[in-house]
Amino acid sequence: MILTLIRHGQTDLGSQGKYCGFLDVPLNDVGKNQSEKLAERFEGTAIDSVYSSDLKRAHQTAQIAFKDKSTVKRPCFREMGLGILEGLSYQEAMGQYPDVYTAWVNDPQSVVLPQGEHFKDFSARVLQGLEELLVQNEGKSIALVSHGGPIRLILSKALDYSFKDFWSLSQENAAVNIIEYHSSQKPKVITVNDTEHLKCHCEEPKATRQSF
Repeated sequence: MILTLIRHGQTDLGSQGKYCGFLDVPLNDVGKNQSEKLAERFEGTAIDSVYSSDLKRAHQTAQIAFKDKSTVKRPCFREMGLGILEGLSYQEAMGQYPDVYTAWVNDPQSVVLPQGEHFKDFSARVLQGLEELLVQNEGKSIALVSHGGPIRLILSKALDYSFKDFWSLSQENAAVNIIEYHSSQKPKVITVNDTEHLKCHCEEPKATRQSF
């Protein structure tokens, strides 16, 4: 199976550097444009099925990027529940909850944010959901639009990284990751955090070109 993992497009909270978690915020105009760029990237690509988190920002991204496909919502792929941090920026989190925030960043596997989701519960639901996709789509090519946390977790699993260090994997808005799964072999990670499709490839007008 070929799994194309895509992080959702930009939201207003995300553009302000604020944690979303379980907050069900929609894409902003930039996020919608990023999703259109994804559609251009995958035009003509054979994708058998499309899945997404049940949160708006992921589902909207999937619907725009894969207009000709129906998107199946899977709540197991929603972002980690961040409790008291949801809606806060890094600076606000450090100002209001410096001790618990610092402890959580340093050891997300052991420290549970107040009103948040334990890492073991988060990882269990995501990896169980992944296993179900692998069984249901053997030999197929599928796309999954999710969030930074679940995508980092799935990549860490495929790369044999420690979950303690999964924050080290960058995931930009509308980034593309591709993993090949084979029943008798280790997963093969082909692409990580690719945002080339978001860049402008417009040629410079000839009238303004100069030789130096």
